[in-house]
Formats: sequence, structure tokens, C-alpha cells
Amino acid sequence: MKRLPTPAFCQFAWGEESQENLPSLACEEKAEQRVIARRSVLVALAFCLSGCGWAPLYGEAVGGPASEELRAIYVEPILERIGQRLRIALQNSLNPAGEPTPERYRLRTTLSTGLLNVGIESQGLASLGQYYAYATFTLTDSKSQKVLLVNTIHVANSFDLNPNQYSTVVAEDDAAVRSAAELSQEIVTRLAVFMERRLAAQPPAAS
Repeated sequence: MKRLPTPAFCQFAWGEESQENLPSLACEEKAEQRVIARRSVLVALAFCLSGCGWAPLYGEAVGGPASEELRAIYVEPILERIGQRLRIALQNSLNPAGEPTPERYRLRTTLSTGLLNVGIESQGLASLGQYYAYATFTLTDSKSQKVLLVNTIHVANSFDLNPNQYSTVVAEDDAAVRSAAELSQEIVTRLAVFMERRLAAQPPAAS
């Protein structure tokens, strides 16, 4: 896991007259705004897809061509603990009922994760950490090995940095769990949109 320096928009400059003031919360507000916007888009996409026979995440499987295609995706193993969590979440979302389905597609995912300090107290100590993850997923046709879709997704979740080290470890792990769930949600949503468009572009079967 990479630990990167605080980005420019998260850094705070202290003047002689502002040593006792708390830093601006612009960084935290920007992160929250990005999360809210991302979730709003996901809700809208999921609502549209529900009318096409696809039930997102852990809902019961609903009949329809797109859901059949999603169940035919084999999720390849993903490295690291968050990768294992992400794989399980993807498998549960793509095929909630665990229905045996012949493999027609393969989903390969690579992860890059790291930590940032985004909340700095007046004493210069970090009070808020951020766990971020980038996931690049590739969908290929199992038979032809043709690459059908490549996307990269970024998520970030904040957690409190406590003097108690154990509490900080638990909070960081919780942020990683939330990140895996959000990555799974976005990946499955994009796969569902892709499948719907792909099926719609196919010529109708001859009667």
C-alpha cells in the first residue's frame, strides 16, 4: 500500500497570526461532494437498469438478457485482502443466487491503494486519514479473448486517527471495507450498462 504526501489542495499554510486557527475543511468538503455526486449517478443508473431486468448488488436475481450475461462473468482472483473482499462482493452482485452458468466472460481487476492525511490540527498532528483505492477492470470474451471493456474507478473513504493505535487500525480497516463495497457497486453498475448497450446493438434474431 502506498503512502503518499498530502496533495496540494489538502495542504494548509500557517501564518504567524493564524497558528491557533483550525485548518480549512475544503479538502474534506471536496471529497464528500465527489462521493455524493458519484452515488447520485449510481442511484440513477440502477433505477434505469431495474426496468431492464437487472437487480443491483445483493437483491434477488431478476430475469432478463442483461442479468444472464452478468451471471456468465467469471471474476478472476484479486490480490491483497481488499482484493479478496472485492472479488467476493462482485461474485455476490453478479450472481446473487449462485446459479450455475457457463462462463462467457472474464473480469480481471488490478488495485492500487494508499493512505493520506487530510485533517491537520493546529498542533500539526493528523486527525483524519483517508483510504483511497483505484481499480482498473478489464472484461474479455472468454472464447475469442477479445477485450470488450476497460475502466478505472477511484473511491476514497475517511477515518479518524486516534491516539489509540488499535482504534486507528480498526477504523482504517473499516474504510477499506467500505471502499471494496463502493468499488464493487460501481464496477457492477458499469458492467450492467455495458451489457444492456451491447445487447441493444445486436440485430434481432431471425424469426
